[in-house]
Amino acid sequence: MKKPHTLRLNSKTPLYLWNLKILNSTNDGLFSETLYLYYSMQQSGVHGNGFTFPFVLKACSHINSILHGTMVHAHVLQLGFHHHVFVQTALLDMYSKCYDLQSSRKVFDKMPVRTSVSWNSIISAYCRCSLVDEATSLLHEMRVLDFRPTSTTFLSFLAICDLQQGLLIKCCAYKFGLLSSREISLTNAFMKMYVKYGQVHEARAIFDMMHEKSVISWTTVIDGYVAIGNVSEAFSLFNRMRTSVKPDFIVFMSLISGCAQERNLLFASSIHSLSLKGGFDNGDPIDSFLVKMYANCGDLVSARRVFDMTREKSVFLWTSMIRGYTHLGYPVEALELFKALLDMAIKPDEETVATVLLACADLGSLEMGEGIEKYILSNGLHSNLQVQTSLIHMLCRCGNLEKAKAVFDRISTKDLAAWSSMINGYAIHGMGQEALSLFHKMLKTELIKPDEVIYTIILLACSHSGLVEDGLKIFQSMQIDFGIEPSIEHYTCLVDLLGRAGQLELALKTINELPVKVQAEAWAPFLSACRKYGKLELGEFAARKLFDLNPGRVGNYILMSNLYAQAGKWKEAAVTRRLVDERGLVKESGWSYIEINASVHVFLAGDRSHYKSGEIYNKLEELNGKLLEAGYIPETDDAIA
Repeated sequence: MKKPHTLRLNSKTPLYLWNLKILNSTNDGLFSETLYLYYSMQQSGVHGNGFTFPFVLKACSHINSILHGTMVHAHVLQLGFHHHVFVQTALLDMYSKCYDLQSSRKVFDKMPVRTSVSWNSIISAYCRCSLVDEATSLLHEMRVLDFRPTSTTFLSFLAICDLQQGLLIKCCAYKFGLLSSREISLTNAFMKMYVKYGQVHEARAIFDMMHEKSVISWTTVIDGYVAIGNVSEAFSLFNRMRTSVKPDFIVFMSLISGCAQERNLLFASSIHSLSLKGGFDNGDPIDSFLVKMYANCGDLVSARRVFDMTREKSVFLWTSMIRGYTHLGYPVEALELFKALLDMAIKPDEETVATVLLACADLGSLEMGEGIEKYILSNGLHSNLQVQTSLIHMLCRCGNLEKAKAVFDRISTKDLAAWSSMINGYAIHGMGQEALSLFHKMLKTELIKPDEVIYTIILLACSHSGLVEDGLKIFQSMQIDFGIEPSIEHYTCLVDLLGRAGQLELALKTINELPVKVQAEAWAPFLSACRKYGKLELGEFAARKLFDLNPGRVGNYILMSNLYAQAGKWKEAAVTRRLVDERGLVKESGWSYIEINASVHVFLAGDRSHYKSGEIYNKLEELNGKLLEAGYIPETDDAIA
């Protein structure tokens, strides 16, 4: 216990001065100093009274020291204050906050005189231990004995009750006239309860009836609208809030999260500007949220500007920026930033490592991924499930399925994400039977409940491996056995599955049963199947649908042009090719990369910017010559002029 620097009390100091010093230190939150003062007073021969003990016991509860609390209790008994109602209430509150419910109840049962505060304290003790039924029984007993509940009584319940229990508490509080403008804290708590269970409209009804609103009142309702995705209404309330009370840090955090969900760059830049004007530009955590917000809005330039301007960067800020690069398709930048982080005093955590492994997976950089795996092992992160799942995903994407399976097998308790990563690894490598086998093992042996994502994965696996019958069974099982309604992704996989197997009539029937607004995604794999099987008329029908529903996708024109070329209709192929230019569409250049000595070299089609491009193209000409000598004839059906 640290000795206070300004202690000027001695054996001649009267009790009231000791009490004053104890009162001040407790009110200032210097609880260890309070205990030091109390024991110094004891050593000087001065004993506490009914004023001293409640503050000393409060200090014990705040530092969760049951040892000191028990010693003070012994002094209370020795000095005869065990009948003092305020001292006894402080004792039961101390035991309650130190999670010694049994001792708290003993003190309560022995109290000769009880007040509403005493009842509130014991009810709070049971609520703190999540014993709602026992607390409710005490509330009933309190009312029978004609003690009037206060807002504090019901606040204890609202911290742990479910919605149904909360509604009963609200009715009870209403009967006692506690839902008034004078009880703002209780009213705010009821609003928080509604927001917690997604009933924002009910919270808003209470809010609108409040004559006096605190910052917490505004923040609670704004947070509720953000949680349900109604960011526009949250902003509308925020603008009203600014005319009556000053927004706090929490409301800005809530709105920044809302902008990240909404992906609305205009809202994002507005709230950033207002947060700066409000003086909330002092680093994390708000900067981490801002980086995430801008990244979600697709504005990596602004995200990086916030990152660079933050002087003291936490691991959360680094992770937010790395995640932004990764999720928006800039894995090289993500890896460069991770390398920079390794040179700092800050250590990457599990979230950082899991994110950068995704960047390695996107880049197909096995060498970098294995380097990060060494970091994982040397820093004790190998047992983290999120890291293991990302490692499996990276190894699968980089083609090392054997090692990915070894990592998967080492996981003692696998969640759905881990199973999904391994099954997806088999799926993307065309190993449909292995994916199906693992999927059925997950369902039957491990009893893991599947979700929409894993069904998309397993349907893709069936599609790429030609497992039509298995795919159809899985599509039906998804709905019948697990009640999962098919999404556009599932329907697209189904059309692709049928199309690849040549069952074009059934695929067409499936598309026609879809809502028009989601058909655009399903027509593309159907057109591809028409191209594969040379079904010109069906292909023309699909192309017309695609050109109407999604006229800006260049790949659709390429597919149709190739289908015409395959059928020898060169005039129609040329007309289709001209549509690309007439509509101002641009085909993205093809690109590839190669990793050499942990450095990634990226090449665009026709690119000659690489410093060794001369040597590269000479080698390509040499290889082409050898291919021609060997009798290789390239297939050019899929090319477009």
